[in-house]
Amino acid sequence: MSIALTRTAEQRALADLVRSYCAARCTEEVRGAGPGSFPWPFWRGLAELGVLSLAVPGEGGGAGEIAAVGAELGRAAAPGPLAATVFATHTLPAGMIDPLASGTGLPAFGEPPLLPWAPLAEVFIETDGEGAWLARPTGTVEPVETLGGEPWGRVVLERVRALERVRAGMALSDVALAAYLWGAGRRLLDAAAEHARTRVQFGRAIGSFQAVAHPIVTAGVALTSAEKLTTMAALAVDAGSQDGGVLAVSARLSASRAAVEAALVAHQTFGAIGYSVEGPIGQVAHRIRQLATLPGYANGLGEQVLARYCRKGQE
Repeated sequence: MSIALTRTAEQRALADLVRSYCAARCTEEVRGAGPGSFPWPFWRGLAELGVLSLAVPGEGGGAGEIAAVGAELGRAAAPGPLAATVFATHTLPAGMIDPLASGTGLPAFGEPPLLPWAPLAEVFIETDGEGAWLARPTGTVEPVETLGGEPWGRVVLERVRALERVRAGMALSDVALAAYLWGAGRRLLDAAAEHARTRVQFGRAIGSFQAVAHPIVTAGVALTSAEKLTTMAALAVDAGSQDGGVLAVSARLSASRAAVEAALVAHQTFGAIGYSVEGPIGQVAHRIRQLATLPGYANGLGEQVLARYCRKGQE
């Protein structure tokens, strides 16, 4: 039995809408916003499109829609805590969701003391990779400089209450992050391929040299595999399959590795300018590396996948 790994018409329409919005609004200034200048108008615009409420229970969104949106935001290298917002809006009590879904507040989600987006967060969620708790800071947040330029901070949290739907929320956030990383990796690889096609050395386009062309092709295959696995995971999660969670973790791991590899190949293809933060790919490559190594719920993902498939092999 085969399954078509394709988007529905509604998901394609949503992806087109987000792509058009990002083309018009996700400018270089928005993409390069530093820790002290978060682009709130852009983020609220995503909320107006319904992007930030896709994971809210009962709102009609699902993993397929989240994957479609995440891929377009990754291609645009859009800033913001997408995966954390997906998790928070799916697991928080109904009365706390509106600021996040409307784009007027941000969540900090992870395993303290180091939390992404903590300096700007309105809601704090602690996780140990299995459970998750609504929490509150017991002191001030100490800002931390990061590779990708996003506002992280060190903070001590006090747990307030355990959250519900954690496993489902984790699967949805894994799908969101996998899709974003795939999209960002594809953005870099497309730029590298175009540079290889147009950059001439020794009288020939550098893409005609095997040492340049073969790594681009290999990275492209890895990204395509990650894309298909993310689509498969989204289908499983939306179908309520017991394998949905492990497939989402697998997709996240696959996309993380493929996107980091795409960044490396892009660096090598562009040469010296590719390693400059001010260059055509530096900032996006840094964001990929940062997202591929998020603290907290990244712990033990490989072991989870291995344990799950070992159990299936024994059944």
